[in-house]
Amino acid sequence: MRKYFGTDGVRGIANKELTAELAFKIGKAAAYVLKEHNHPLNTILIARDTRISGDMLEAALVSSLLSMGFDVLTCGVMPTPTLAWLTHKEKTVGFMVSASHNPWEHNGIKIFSNGFKLPDELEEEIEDHLDDELKSVEVGKRVERDVLSEYVEWMAKRYSHLKGYRVSFDLANGAAVSTVPLVAKEIGMKINLFNYQPDGKNINENCGALHPEFLSNKIKETDSDFGVVHDGDADRCIMISKKGRIVDGDDMLVINARSMKRRGRLKNNTVVGTIMTNLAIEEELKRNGIEFIRTKVGDRYVLQEMEKREAMLGGEQSGHIIFLDLATTGDGLLTAFETMTALTNLKEDLDDVSSKLVRYPQKMKNVKVRDKKRVMSDERISSLVANTNSNGNLRLVVRASGTEPLIRVMAEGKDEGKVDEVLARVCELVEEVNSSGELS
Repeated sequence: MRKYFGTDGVRGIANKELTAELAFKIGKAAAYVLKEHNHPLNTILIARDTRISGDMLEAALVSSLLSMGFDVLTCGVMPTPTLAWLTHKEKTVGFMVSASHNPWEHNGIKIFSNGFKLPDELEEEIEDHLDDELKSVEVGKRVERDVLSEYVEWMAKRYSHLKGYRVSFDLANGAAVSTVPLVAKEIGMKINLFNYQPDGKNINENCGALHPEFLSNKIKETDSDFGVVHDGDADRCIMISKKGRIVDGDDMLVINARSMKRRGRLKNNTVVGTIMTNLAIEEELKRNGIEFIRTKVGDRYVLQEMEKREAMLGGEQSGHIIFLDLATTGDGLLTAFETMTALTNLKEDLDDVSSKLVRYPQKMKNVKVRDKKRVMSDERISSLVANTNSNGNLRLVVRASGTEPLIRVMAEGKDEGKVDEVLARVCELVEEVNSSGELS
C-alpha cells in the first residue's frame, strides 16, 4: 500500500510530514530503483520552487544522490515543466521540490525520468526500499552548468512571433519568477508583472491560479492584450482577457483543439480531458468533429490516455494543458503562448470566443474528513453517485483529494436548482459518514 506517494509525488507539511530524513531516503531509494530498471541516470537534476523549506529538502536530496555515486546539478528555482523539459533533453532523471498550488507550509517531491513522471508501480517500488540499507562504493560530485538558458532560448525562438504583445502575468510568487521575465524579454513582449517577489512564505497567497480574480481585477488597470496566471510551480495556466474575463483549462482545450485541427496538428482528432471537464465543452468539441475522452482527475492520467490514443492535446479545467508534440507535461507558459498563437490563427478574440462557450452549471465543494478511504468505500455514497449519473440529466463526481484530507464533490447539470440539491445531499452524506467514523 502506498504510504507516501500520492497522485503527484510525495506531499506533506515540511519538516513535519515531509522531513529532511524522508527526503534523504527518497533520494537513495529512487536512485537504486531507477538504476535497477535501467533508467538514464546521467547528471541528475534537482529544482525547487520558492518555498522556504526548499533549501532543506534540496540539500537532503543532493546528499542522498551523491552518496549513491551520482553526479548532481542543482538548478535552483525553476518551474516543474522546465525541469521536465530538461530531463527529456538531457535524457536523465530530475527531482522537483514543490507543492505546486498548496500553501507555503507544504512541500513535495516528484520525480521525472526522461521528461515523464514515474508510473505508479515504480513509486510503489521506491517506497518498498525506503528503509533499506542502500550504499555505494562510489561518491558523486556536484556539477555547475547554466541549463535554464537552454529552456529560455527554446521558448523564445518558438514564440518569436508574439513580439510586441502586451501581457500581464501573475507569477504567484512562485517558480515562474525564474523564467517568465527572461522569456518575455527575449521575445520582445511588453509585460506587467504581479506577485513576483517571493519571500519563502507568500507563494500562492491570495494570488495565482487558485485566485485568478486578482489579475482579473488588475488587468483593467493595464493596457494588456492578455493576462496569464500561474500557480506556484508554473505548470498551470489560467488566461485573463483584456476585459477581465477568466478563461480556464476547459476553454483553452476548445480554443487550441480547433486551431490544431485546422493546422493538422490534432492527431486522430482526439482531445483528452477528465471527469471534471464541463459537459458543454465535450459537446462543443463534438460539434467541431473532435472526439473527447475522459479520465480520472490528474495530469498523469490524462497523459497516459493521450499516449494510449496517440492524442496530441489533453488537459484539465484547472489549467494543466499538455501539448504532447511539444512537451511531456503541462507547462503554464507554453500553454499561454500556444493559446495566444491559436487565437491569432483563428483570427478570434479571447473575450468573444470564451463568452460563447456557455457552461452548464457546475458546483463544487470540499468536505474535510478524517479517513478518506473509509468515506470513499461507503456504499451509500457510491449508490447515490451511480443513481444520479444514470438519469442523464445530472453528473456527480465524488473523489478523494490526492494531497489533502478532503473529499471533493462536483455536481453538474442543465438545471442549476437540481445541481444545488444533489450537491447538498451528497455533502451531507459525506459528513454523516465521516462523523459516524469519528464516533466509533
